[in-house]
Amino acid sequence: MKIDLSEIGMNKGQQYETIITTIDENGKSNAAPFGLRVLDKDKVQLRIFEGGNSIKNIKANKEFVINLTENPLMFTLSSVGTIPEEYLSRIDSETKNNKELPYLTNADAYFICEVETLKTAFRENDPIKDTEVNMIKANVVELTINNKCARPLNRAIHALIEALVNYSRIDFVNSETQKIFLERFLESERIIKRVGNEEEKESIKILKEKLIEKGYEI
Repeated sequence: MKIDLSEIGMNKGQQYETIITTIDENGKSNAAPFGLRVLDKDKVQLRIFEGGNSIKNIKANKEFVINLTENPLMFTLSSVGTIPEEYLSRIDSETKNNKELPYLTNADAYFICEVETLKTAFRENDPIKDTEVNMIKANVVELTINNKCARPLNRAIHALIEALVNYSRIDFVNSETQKIFLERFLESERIIKRVGNEEEKESIKILKEKLIEKGYEI
């Protein structure tokens, strides 16, 4: 089957927020949220720090599942621990290891990835932490779409909406709250410049120009 991630709104060069499910040597599943970048219609890249169960399982099996969902509970459960088995199903996969890979049962879409390359390096002065980080390039070998309207999450659009809401209120709040709004704007701008598409980048640029026109120092 020909794979094309643009069918689910994932475009080359863009970064998206997903939930990755893996399995360990004892058959225990693990789920964790990760951002990924699309390299091509059937290729993705991830950056995963050393020490977690996800990277251990990926290194052992050389395969994993990427799940697309907008369900806030799934992102919360996978962030604070892992997603319970009651929310997961298994794929009788015909990939390299022929294991029953776990996936999110109610995912809008999910796809199986096989590791192409995995390079580990020690990152100093990283904004998150100084540690070993794994750069993974993976090929998408199987794509399942459960919802024809499936779309991946991207932090930029949410940051833009928050900035727009604050913009609509900034003239009506006190100076202390205005300061808070402007600080939030700068954080939204940072996120959009990092992971946004061209329209989102243009939008935050317009918003910044309008704030300056209003006399705000930013």
